[in-house]
Amino acid sequence: MRLLALIVCAALLMTAATPAAVVIQEEAAPSAEFAALAADLEDLRQVLAIPGMSAAVVRDGEIAWEQGFGFADLENRIEAEAHTPYGLASVTKPVAAVVVMQLIEEGLIGLDDPVADYGVSLPGAVTVRHLLNHTSEGMPGTVHSYNGNRYGLLGGVIEGATGKSFAAHLGERVLGPLGMADTGLNPLNAWDAASIGGFESFAMGIGWGTAFDHYPDVYDRLAQPYQFDTDYSIIPGKYHLLHNPAAGMVSSVHDLALFDLALDEGWLLDDATRELMFGETVPTRSYQTSRTYGLGWYVQDFEGTRLIWHYGRWPPSTSALYLKVPEHDLTFIVLANTDNLTVPFAGIGDGDGMRSALALSFFRHFVFPELHGFQLPAVDWSQDEEAVATEIARADQPVALAHLERELWAHRQAFAGSGNTSQAAVLASVASDVFAGSGLTADGSYLLLPGRPEVIPPVMAARTFSTIAWAVLVWIVIAAVSMIVMIWRLAKASETAWAWVLWLLAAAVLGPLAHLAFELDQRAERSESRAAPAICASVFCVTGYSLAWVAAVALLLSGGDDPNPIVILSGAVVLPVAIGLLGVRGPLYRSRFGRYWTSVRRGIVAEVMTFAVGLAAIYMVLLYVDSRLLAAIPHPTSPFFWAVLSAGAMLGFGGLMVLHRLLQRRGFTVWPAEAGSGAVVLPTLRNSWWMLAAVVFVAFGAMALTVVVVA
Repeated sequence: MRLLALIVCAALLMTAATPAAVVIQEEAAPSAEFAALAADLEDLRQVLAIPGMSAAVVRDGEIAWEQGFGFADLENRIEAEAHTPYGLASVTKPVAAVVVMQLIEEGLIGLDDPVADYGVSLPGAVTVRHLLNHTSEGMPGTVHSYNGNRYGLLGGVIEGATGKSFAAHLGERVLGPLGMADTGLNPLNAWDAASIGGFESFAMGIGWGTAFDHYPDVYDRLAQPYQFDTDYSIIPGKYHLLHNPAAGMVSSVHDLALFDLALDEGWLLDDATRELMFGETVPTRSYQTSRTYGLGWYVQDFEGTRLIWHYGRWPPSTSALYLKVPEHDLTFIVLANTDNLTVPFAGIGDGDGMRSALALSFFRHFVFPELHGFQLPAVDWSQDEEAVATEIARADQPVALAHLERELWAHRQAFAGSGNTSQAAVLASVASDVFAGSGLTADGSYLLLPGRPEVIPPVMAARTFSTIAWAVLVWIVIAAVSMIVMIWRLAKASETAWAWVLWLLAAAVLGPLAHLAFELDQRAERSESRAAPAICASVFCVTGYSLAWVAAVALLLSGGDDPNPIVILSGAVVLPVAIGLLGVRGPLYRSRFGRYWTSVRRGIVAEVMTFAVGLAAIYMVLLYVDSRLLAAIPHPTSPFFWAVLSAGAMLGFGGLMVLHRLLQRRGFTVWPAEAGSGAVVLPTLRNSWWMLAAVVFVAFGAMALTVVVVA
């Protein structure tokens, strides 16, 4: 029966979402209430200085209205539309909750099972329920403490229970069946705190897989991100690249409206499961009971009306609001391409969705008249003090005045949130005159105003990530071809087994560069030149160092979120140097010194130089990957791992060549290895200390630059 219901759901929704249906709806003249809501939202967009915004209303089982406001792309003057994708931030949580509840419905996950049963390690007896309702901290199940990182661990629960990722379940259970063509996930799987995951993240970046084959299209149509500078001017912002059940979805108001319809009609969850999700609530604050949190949703009693909702904010460019009023069969969805949709409204994070000026506008037009039988008077909150007070005075009933007071405080925060402190002061003065002594005025949280914006430097966007993913794929193909050519060349040559290993490793990491070095080596032997063999030996050393770095990262990540200094020192310095000496330098120099341990001892200077250059290269790469330094190194199962490895090795190789040329002019022979007739000659400390000092300076300079830029 469930399969039949899903098939019917998909057929109905695909019919409802046809372009012809949308065109008819958009051409129809909006009713007065929708026109009034649209006017309010446009005014608020301008007050909040949001470049682009989209909104939708679902009523009585259909998408009743949807519209874009402003520009999804200011530079190219691309207007925002109902199908414009935006980042959802924490509005991902209720969608993920539905996926988890489906698995609970099917008996694959137990709501009160310890998360440890699914391979997620947390202190205390934390259950799936505790993650869903944010009560996993302290004594689990007792106090609500909103924590997106903890909620994101539901990704581990899903994988532990089913062997498939949250992304796979989302595509199979929600996006595909509902025809949500504007929706996807940020490309990097991060539930386990690794910012660059394995093959799945890479595949999503280039659009592979049945669940997410529309990813590149979603990235291309994604609204451009914006933020404020310190003077409240609009400048480029950034979206994050990570996803887990707590955040990271990308969608449009149209697609969220489709999701909402399916949820209300019972196509995603049984009625009992849906009500369990909304009904199992805990107070967001111990001193009040009207504002609570269910299983992935806020649940609020506002003026006797039950609201089920969630907001999203991921600085600096993502904000969203998803508000359901089940008693009136209404849903309001609004998305924006800055975070100023939610930033100004202090208190929304405590579970009061009616702190938002946008939510209040929706309530005034669609819910208030049904509750009280009359319309609220319109107020232009941008006027002077006398004009605002005059318009408020037209409300002659206490319930109307109470709602207008909430609107006043919300608009005051909205004006202040875009730097218009003078108008915020006007509204504060009106409040002290018109609403003196009221409960809201006495509530200190209503007096809070947002601080000046903090500029977050833009980094790689999702569409850029997608382009890089394709470039990495091309590089892997080139490296594979190089490997094949190298095998063919080595098969024809009389090389030792060790030479085979070194050359194939170099080909895997450096691709065509290693092939070129091999060709130079062959020509050098014929011309009795010693430069190319030295270059080839350096390629071996850099490759060995890169592999040592992998072991160092594994050690650092094994130390948890906060490894102690000894682990950091060992992982960052001791382990790479030791592996380089024992695994690369010793075998490479044995032909010269005969004894293995003598070769290791004599190779210390050269190994430190190679290590320092490689470290500098790695830190420079990290500047362009992510702000979390260690987590920015991809897992070895990811193709991006090989891209980072290649970049580090190539930069290190290039650095050694440049330093050699500079110091060679001063009469120093400073290559880490020089080959001649099969022998390897080591530089002594006496003629290497210039290069050693130079590369250490470069390494620590790169580290310092990384810390300064990222911080």
